Amino acid sequence: MAALQLPPQLRDQILYAMYSQAEKLDWELLSNSKKTEQYRQWVDDHEVGQAMLRYGAEKDVRVWLKDVAMKEYARAQEGIGSYVRYIPNRFKGTEEIVSAALDSSWTVKPDSVVIKPNRCTAIKGSFSRLVVWGRPSSFKDLFWAALTATKGGGDEAVIVMTTRDGENISDGERELQKKIGARGDFEVVYLNRQMISNPDYIPLSS
Repeated sequence: MAALQLPPQLRDQILYAMYSQAEKLDWELLSNSKKTEQYRQWVDDHEVGQAMLRYGAEKDVRVWLKDVAMKEYARAQEGIGSYVRYIPNRFKGTEEIVSAALDSSWTVKPDSVVIKPNRCTAIKGSFSRLVVWGRPSSFKDLFWAALTATKGGGDEAVIVMTTRDGENISDGERELQKKIGARGDFEVVYLNRQMISNPDYIPLSS
């Protein structure tokens, strides 16, 4: 973790600026090389990285940009964590994931949402299921999370592969994922999601 102690107002300004730019860039769909270039630009930006240099070394600034701000950005898009208020648009939330994994009669168990990878417990009466979800590149992590969190007793978990416009999972990849999922008795389902206006967004001027 970067050893930076930023004044709250400066921290807020930086996060609003970065998240606004990241949204315009469609951050999650950028290649690694383009993300690396954007990190360089943020370090050089007088309102972002250069302003942070008053509170720490450049190496700490780089770590904070990547391992704090932009790691939390992906979670904020899911409506998870304390950084949600900085992002103008996000996905609908965990209930949408659970409905896709099971159906709308299932709900999210309170305080069951965890990250790395994203997962929660879905409940329906006395029944419960583990639901794990993430983007196509995270399938191995999702499968392992489901495998280690269950006892192999059948339909204990559902893996939800999420995409958005501009992302596709080939038929061959889907077939392979379903075969691997079956080894743990896990169903693999697919959900293409749309962004919505973030109801938790608090503009900087507020």
